[in-house]
Amino acid sequence: MTNILINISNFDEEWAYDSLRPYIHEDSRILILPLSYDEGWITDAHEWRQRYGKGRPEYEELVRPFRSFGIRDRQIRWINYYEDDHESAARKIRKADILFFTGGFPDWMMQRLYDLGIEDDVRAFEGTVMGTSAGALIQLDEFHLTEENGYEYQYQYGLGLLSGFDMEVHYETDLRHITAIMRSLEDMGKPVVAAPNRGGLLIDGDYLELLGDAFIFDVNDLDELYEAYDQLAYGW
Repeated sequence: MTNILINISNFDEEWAYDSLRPYIHEDSRILILPLSYDEGWITDAHEWRQRYGKGRPEYEELVRPFRSFGIRDRQIRWINYYEDDHESAARKIRKADILFFTGGFPDWMMQRLYDLGIEDDVRAFEGTVMGTSAGALIQLDEFHLTEENGYEYQYQYGLGLLSGFDMEVHYETDLRHITAIMRSLEDMGKPVVAAPNRGGLLIDGDYLELLGDAFIFDVNDLDELYEAYDQLAYGW
């Protein structure tokens, strides 16, 4: 399995394109799993098609970067939570070369994976697993959620495709992100990949590549983080 963890659908830009080109081919079969929305955004199959039907803004946002790699729309399939069942969803996974998990709410995404009963099918997948934001985080065994969008700072469990590190998505050098990273390092003791929106992570077996502006904090950086926190909070 190859894993690609990013923030938004901009992986066709210069910071990522050349690194991902060996993994996203013109003949790749893509399966998009848009399972990470909250229950107020989509409630039935009709609303799902209104959001993700061909030509809709959400459809275009997700499909557009794949077109830059020469992939045609007919090579892209979707999991529809309201119309697919375990058998159909598992069949789509088996036929795909790339699974793409969208961003949003990781707890909703994990719940829907369990509802469809496909969590083990994803774990057994041997192709490339991509994800933006929440779709990146759920690839980890455990991850933190930075306080925002009604979430308090918390830890959640993912699919366990990757382990040994945590990740700060949508990273910016501000109090919210610095505080979250410090807390993760103190509580979990694992390195934290800080990924700005033009950054991410590629893992292919033993090969690891930081993409774009991404970098890593570890426990040895805590003093530097404390200083950054004081500077941002108090101007010291």
